[in-house]
Amino acid sequence: MECVRVLHVLHSMNCGGAETLLMHLYRNVDRQRIQFDFLVNVFDEMFYEKEIGSLGGRIYRMPFLTKTTPIGYVRDLTRFFKAHPYRIVHSHLETTTGLILGAAKRAGVPVRIAHSHTSRFSHSGLSAVPENLFKAFCRTRVVPNATKLFGCSELANAWLYGKHAGESTLLRNGIDVDACAFDGAVRREMRRALAPDEVQLFGHVGRFTDEKNHAFLLDIFSRYRRTHPNARLLLVGDGPLRQQCEAQAQREGLADSVRFLGLRDDVPRLLQAMDCFLLPSKYEGLPLVIVEAEAAGLPCLAADTVSPMANLGAGPFRFLPLEADAWIDAMENVRPREDRADAAAVVRAHGYDSREQAEALQAYYLQVMEEL
Repeated sequence: MECVRVLHVLHSMNCGGAETLLMHLYRNVDRQRIQFDFLVNVFDEMFYEKEIGSLGGRIYRMPFLTKTTPIGYVRDLTRFFKAHPYRIVHSHLETTTGLILGAAKRAGVPVRIAHSHTSRFSHSGLSAVPENLFKAFCRTRVVPNATKLFGCSELANAWLYGKHAGESTLLRNGIDVDACAFDGAVRREMRRALAPDEVQLFGHVGRFTDEKNHAFLLDIFSRYRRTHPNARLLLVGDGPLRQQCEAQAQREGLADSVRFLGLRDDVPRLLQAMDCFLLPSKYEGLPLVIVEAEAAGLPCLAADTVSPMANLGAGPFRFLPLEADAWIDAMENVRPREDRADAAAVVRAHGYDSREQAEALQAYYLQVMEEL
């Protein structure tokens, strides 16, 4: 069989959860048999762009829905799919997937995959009502236009597919377990670079957007540090709210205790240095980074908005309501783990190794191609 090229549709290939998951999968498929191409909505060079090229992938760009009308967007997508006759289109754009796969269907694409990565609309409040009404309509078009439903968690599948969630397939957010596994030598090296041993080092990895709730995170850390002056916080990532968060840190007197590290390609090594991972997201599907933190053996504190499936039993893990006092109390009770070495094996046993997930996805792609 000739190499199968799969078109993945998403906003960008910068360093986000879905994007990182796709790269884990892409690195581990047999690229003589399966190749990934990408249709994105950004025109600047992206974090993973050079690596995609080196692996043999192609990148196409077109304006997103916000740059045109829904009718114009669907028209442009249909023209693209007719001009680029892919047999498999795999969409990661949540509710917009309904429009994307509808256009693919009209263009004659036989295999149309929806993939859910989250569990809520991205905006809330009165100002978001018109947008969310339109997204709700788009969501009704996902199942009728898809031939396959994937999702990262039961929560994410229920949100996007509704009563059809039982027909969906769980594709776990696989990670590079070996890279994340605890290594004492790496921890010592990273601690020398980031914080003295006597410092209690909390960490967070995530894009600076509203759903990641950095403002809440900085608030609870500021309050915690009043009685724990040796505490420090690492924030890894970038995004539209980063400057706003940096200003908040300055206002709250945290300039010397919070480090904004930006986009990094060494997240597994940074996790080694941390003593506790914090994830106070307003909503999530099942974030890849919490799995990485668990594989590194870190105690994890996560908002109760995160899928219960996130707790793999690899180490201390608590779900908390988004109430400051609850988080501060939990941070008070975090104890450093001396033995973190067995955590990676637990994560692997739950099926979160990216190699295993890549094999499953590759098998599905090849199977559907044989059936066409």
